[in-house]
Amino acid sequence: MLYSSFRIREMELKNRWIMLAMHTGFAESDVFSEREFAYYEARAKGGAAAITLTLSVNEAGILKGMHQIGNLSLQSMKELVERLHQYDCKLIAQLFHCGRNESLENHGERPLVAPSSVPSPIFKAEPMEMSEKDLAETMEAFALAGEFCKSAGVDAIEISASAGYLLSEFLSPITNLRKDSYGYETNRGMNYPLEVIQTVREKVGELPVILKVSGAQMMDGGYELEDTISFCRLASDNIDCVTVTGGWHESPVNQISYRVSKGAYAPLAGAIRKYTGLPVIACNRIHDGETAERLLGGSLCDLVGTARAFLADPQFANRVEQKELFLPCQGCNRCITSVLKGQEIWCGFNPEVGQEFFENQRRKIATRKEVIVVGGGPSGLEAAKKSAERGFMTTLITEEPSLGGQFILAAKPPKKGEISQYVAYMEETLKNLGVKIIFEQKCDANFLLSKKPYFTVIATGSQPSSPSIEGVENGIFANDILSGVSTLPPQSEEGQIVIIGGGVVGLETAAFIKETDQERRMKIIEAKATFGRGLGALSRPLISQLQANGVQLMPDTTADALETGKVYISIGEQKFFLQADAVLLATGAQAREYADLTMPLMDERLSYSLVGDAETLGDGGDAIKSAYELFTRLYLA
Repeated sequence: MLYSSFRIREMELKNRWIMLAMHTGFAESDVFSEREFAYYEARAKGGAAAITLTLSVNEAGILKGMHQIGNLSLQSMKELVERLHQYDCKLIAQLFHCGRNESLENHGERPLVAPSSVPSPIFKAEPMEMSEKDLAETMEAFALAGEFCKSAGVDAIEISASAGYLLSEFLSPITNLRKDSYGYETNRGMNYPLEVIQTVREKVGELPVILKVSGAQMMDGGYELEDTISFCRLASDNIDCVTVTGGWHESPVNQISYRVSKGAYAPLAGAIRKYTGLPVIACNRIHDGETAERLLGGSLCDLVGTARAFLADPQFANRVEQKELFLPCQGCNRCITSVLKGQEIWCGFNPEVGQEFFENQRRKIATRKEVIVVGGGPSGLEAAKKSAERGFMTTLITEEPSLGGQFILAAKPPKKGEISQYVAYMEETLKNLGVKIIFEQKCDANFLLSKKPYFTVIATGSQPSSPSIEGVENGIFANDILSGVSTLPPQSEEGQIVIIGGGVVGLETAAFIKETDQERRMKIIEAKATFGRGLGALSRPLISQLQANGVQLMPDTTADALETGKVYISIGEQKFFLQADAVLLATGAQAREYADLTMPLMDERLSYSLVGDAETLGDGGDAIKSAYELFTRLYLA
């Protein structure tokens, strides 16, 4: 069913994959740049039946780096339509207004507007309540935007009323405190969005109109699925399809991260489909063919929507159809985090996002000089890939029996196993590119000097660092528990596991232990006031899960000394000790030693570069980006 066609009015879709709207931040002028054309063309070539483009209806509703329809060149819009059509890919234009959901810093001198002066919990700024004039002008802007898009030849219009942006703000008793006919107390706030939809329909005629909604607000006191169904039914005379996401961005419920089960919110789409009779596009965590087929086969949707699967791998739909490995979205949220910060979108696992035009200009070098990559972790994998793609004879050498480096450990905690799929994809890619991979061999100066490579990439990664604590030799590195190098002793009558360090490694190691040993008692001590550094918004659900499973978190707590069975700690001026069956160290990392490689290279005047943690400590996304950026420079050198 996934690769069968589907029709919405006169729009014939070649398969069921819809690339959903995703703000890129790439807009710089009143025309689409070659960079933007290449970005969208790559996804059209990759098999998307339709691509959704987000466009602001007016200046008040714009996000940083977004095209605003009133300033956009009609000819440029027509060119984008034509470029996608050559791949039998349709263009859906989403009419968007941010409402209160943007930072004042990124919004410039334009005031934020909303149904009522209720600040966003994300951006904090208090918006201006929309006046009657604001309401009328905004409604007209939606209508004229629809008319513009029709003139440009787009295949369908999508009206954004989801995720906490302007039109959805009218639907919520939390954000709509108005007392006029557009207030929540009148028809549950539906009047204004319904009138907007009607005015757009009047302007676009028979062009398909899609309504994008959140299945529910997923916030205390917010609107529920029943309200969304009612809204869609009232709009049904003027719409042809409904795109159904989960909740709002500020919802405390996870929406799109790896902690959400695949297709978890599709039942919301299924309910709307059942009670409205309209075709629906299901969204959120639909990143593989099996999930998509399951949702279609279960009559939960008619079309499947994904933005981030196409972000991670532009060839996603084609590769799924051909049953090839693809670069999988990991649900790490680097993309949405960058957008919410007003930055250009980027993917933690695909550093070529936004660089498609640059990559299209690259040709393999004329001479096949040799590049040696030392290390098989994320930066080493990316370095070897780009080296081979640039045309270099490439050898990757690792002392490990398999590729992946730190990603092998990163895949161990609950819900993170799909990182191993990234490693498998990269290994196959390297083999297809002809990269020579040497396993279980430590690279030394003799190896490098015997090869005299044109260039050497030092991607030796990092290792756990030991804290300056008396008796630290009595501790076990958390990484050794994840890797299986060390095992935990049996739980004693009064004992427990004490983890020193409440960052990513400490929290995820605790989750890993709890998954297989639910009765294990644990405390995590952290010198700072907060836990989950480096996880961003993903820390909240992980911390909640650990606490629900009985893990005790101790902030503002310093480990002073270790001895067998005990951890001596300080909380302020007070001194205590904790009984401990084992003490796990999760106190950071340090780059592995690489001077034994770089010094001989310098002596022989052989070029090299550091990437990943060898260059600067960071996460996997930083490591991959570091290696990619090296080869944007190396090619041009």
